[in-house]
Amino acid sequence: MIVAITGASGSGKSTLAQSLVAFSRGLPGGPTACLLSLDAYYRDLSHLSLQKREAVNFDRIDAIELSFFCEHLLQLRSGGQIEVPRYDFSKHTRIADHTDVLGPAQLVVVDGLLLGAWADLSSNVDHTVFVDTPTSVCFQRRLQRDCGERGRSEASVHEFWNTRVLPEFQRWGEGAKQRADQVVSGEVSTAVATAEVWGALPF
Repeated sequence: MIVAITGASGSGKSTLAQSLVAFSRGLPGGPTACLLSLDAYYRDLSHLSLQKREAVNFDRIDAIELSFFCEHLLQLRSGGQIEVPRYDFSKHTRIADHTDVLGPAQLVVVDGLLLGAWADLSSNVDHTVFVDTPTSVCFQRRLQRDCGERGRSEASVHEFWNTRVLPEFQRWGEGAKQRADQVVSGEVSTAVATAEVWGALPF
């Protein structure tokens, strides 16, 4: 089974995805599980100058190599094993000769912001979860993360959020929510959200 978890940046989707995999692994006799991040499939921009790479809008779905991602989903669905690329976000390139082996697993949890912008998501996965969190809360979480963990200035976080992140989410967010099989709140505890999602799965 492939479960996709999406929502706005800062909604709590990655935390929920990690918790769901950990919950499955902790169950006696539970399904084997693995976590796959859509972020690993950003296009390799090594053929462009660094200046041109910085100009790319990474909040649009065409920044993802979807054909490669779909190929890997199919292999995992078939009980196979994949080599997930590693992406260097500081340079916007794939790290050559470095991959992470994933699978096989009975439960594959996929998370990613841009999963919500992919209109054909539901035809490629079994269950889609949208983490619904107010954008004001999402921004505060992103501000704390980017300033505290990534060394960015508060002004740059504001600028990036207002010119790229929020406009793109407003473009596809409502549609993703309507297409989802399940909507959970990003303001409840991770344990509660995990239980809600697990309860909707046929295990």
